[in-house]
Amino acid sequence: MYDFDRYIDRRGTSSVKWNRDAIRSICGNPDALPFWVADMDLPTSDAIHSAMISAASFGIAGYSDVPELQKSFLGFLERKHGWSVDEEHVTYAQGLLHAIALAMQTFTEAGDGVLVMYPSYAPFEAMAKSNDRRVIEYDLDCRDGRFYFDRESYEKKARDASLIMLCSPHNPSGMVFSREDLEFILQLAKENGQLVFSDEIHADLVHPGYRHIPLGKANESIGAKVITFMAPSKTFNIAGEHFAEVVFSERSMLERYRRKQSKLYLTSPGFFIAGMALAAYSSSDDQNAELCTYLGENALFIRSYIENNIPKLRFANAEASFVGFIDCSSIFESVKRDMERHPEAYDGDHFIMSHFFGHYAGICMNDGSWFGSRYAPFVRFNYGTSREMVEKALSAMKRAVDQLE
Repeated sequence: MYDFDRYIDRRGTSSVKWNRDAIRSICGNPDALPFWVADMDLPTSDAIHSAMISAASFGIAGYSDVPELQKSFLGFLERKHGWSVDEEHVTYAQGLLHAIALAMQTFTEAGDGVLVMYPSYAPFEAMAKSNDRRVIEYDLDCRDGRFYFDRESYEKKARDASLIMLCSPHNPSGMVFSREDLEFILQLAKENGQLVFSDEIHADLVHPGYRHIPLGKANESIGAKVITFMAPSKTFNIAGEHFAEVVFSERSMLERYRRKQSKLYLTSPGFFIAGMALAAYSSSDDQNAELCTYLGENALFIRSYIENNIPKLRFANAEASFVGFIDCSSIFESVKRDMERHPEAYDGDHFIMSHFFGHYAGICMNDGSWFGSRYAPFVRFNYGTSREMVEKALSAMKRAVDQLE
């Protein structure tokens, strides 16, 4: 049994999440408690912790050679998702964003349209633009603070795209895509000759009552061109050790990708992460199961607390992972009026909602505008911490909202 209720103080550990300068840049208050960047203040598995200690205690960090690592990942896919994957369709990559960027450079050309779903994890848009790709913006349907995939509007937007960029489960809403919606996306992509990328870094933290279907698995009966990106980083709270697995629908795509990797000499994992990833995928199912339950209970607690105590706010889907969008639309105009009266509490019109909560609640959250300018009335709340800390943050947010005129 893991004690996720135990508070872990990460100050002084080189954690960017707890770095005062980073917190100031997000919400204006360096002393605010951090509920922003997506790593957790919760323990990793005992097996991973032991692997860390064992690797460090030996005192030499040479080149890694862990031949069973890939098989351990495939075993985890089978146990966790019921997905049987041929090892000849999988390769390692040095971090998930790096893996996606390399695939974008390999399989698309300058000027190609990349469909991005909004609200969107900001690096997707930045990555497309920095690689001279054309961003096609598709907004998920938002009703009463929750997000939905609308097929009709998606089909209209997707027509001009060469690449479809999914984040499944969706960040920041925490929405889990249904099999039917995934198959719709895949069938349309096959008909249009489009490639589909699926960032599934949050896939292994789906809450009880929901089920994640890997895009590659959903594609088995359809046959579109698909690349599924996965990683142990969010799942096991080892985000600082960059490691990803990339699953290709076609072996020829994998071979093309590997040639690109070889040109950049990015073909093997570091010494510490190799052992940690092996421990994650081969010996950490117990921790993952308990963590999914705990995070699901945190999400239910947040939803109940907001509905009963801060009814002006709305909590989004939060069906997976440990970050959830909070819709502050009903107080947004009041906050902007407060900004006019107290400009010292804000950074102009930059990150309005995160500065409001940073100043008046002492809570640092990602501003909704980071996920697209249209989402300025939202904040993203990281609930990957103890229930006590979650309740403390919500109580402070309630006081901040209650004092608004």
